[in-house]
Amino acid sequence: MINNMNLDLYLFNLINGFGKRWAWLDFLVIFFAKYLSYALIVVLFFAAYFYQSMEMFLLPILVGFFSRFVLNEIVYLFYIRKRPSEVISAKTLIKKPKYPSFPSGHASFFFGFSFTVMSYNIPLGIVLFIFSILISLARVFSGVHWPSDILAGLVAGLLSAFLFFLIK
Repeated sequence: MINNMNLDLYLFNLINGFGKRWAWLDFLVIFFAKYLSYALIVVLFFAAYFYQSMEMFLLPILVGFFSRFVLNEIVYLFYIRKRPSEVISAKTLIKKPKYPSFPSGHASFFFGFSFTVMSYNIPLGIVLFIFSILISLARVFSGVHWPSDILAGLVAGLLSAFLFFLIK
């Protein structure tokens, strides 16, 4: 029987194990892990401009910030998890962030962001959700997050979006 920690380690090794095998894949993953997030924000800005709804741009950004800089920070007060490269021999492709590993700040922000966009435009929200998954997987592939960090970030993003819908 596989317990949660072994499953996390197994999935991490499965994903991170592809690192440093093919230069083109490493390049793509580094782009997803570090820069795709900026492209998503620009895409949403132009979509909001096209639909003439700045709320469609501002509310997802606000939800993302709430998820990352409020919910995650509360978790960090009680639980500081080390990154994979601090615990095991991981193939690290990008610089290790300074904040704790759990939950993932990128996942929290972009899942909250994409769930909120779905309330304005379902197809665009789904596309952004898929790109949020790619960003998150790239962060595991790059060796800076455990899979459970991503799952916790997804939950934080979903909770943030839900809370904002309740008060909106």
